[in-house]
Amino acid sequence: MDMLALAKDIAGHVETESLRAQVPMSVTVIDVHGNTVLQHRMNGALAFSMLISERKAYTSALTQLRTSALFDLVQPGKELFHLMSQERFCAMGGGAPLVQNGVVVGGVGISGGTVAQDVGILEGALKLLRNADPETLAPAVVT
Repeated sequence: MDMLALAKDIAGHVETESLRAQVPMSVTVIDVHGNTVLQHRMNGALAFSMLISERKAYTSALTQLRTSALFDLVQPGKELFHLMSQERFCAMGGGAPLVQNGVVVGGVGISGGTVAQDVGILEGALKLLRNADPETLAPAVVT
């Protein structure tokens, strides 16, 4: 699989959804080993959104979960509470693992709006990706 081509496709779809929502975004795609494949910041996206998108992508790639699914699990007293003491992890919505043929191949993270905007734009972008090429990600993304 060509991770760079996939990352470019994802960034393009994120940009399309971001323009629709009128919320400039940063998007990061990371491989399953935690290495950055692509990072893209739209004009007008806050500079720190690059860092947050990277952390969301890293978290999703390595935990194989959506970052929004982690929020309750990292609260004090919960089983993954100590995960948040690690610098690169983030439990804010806007990150999703990327799965191809049942295997996690990486993660995507976006940032630039509210958590709800980040989640909505990411979901829209992933839907566009699946519609453009249903075979690219099967079963698309882990929920």
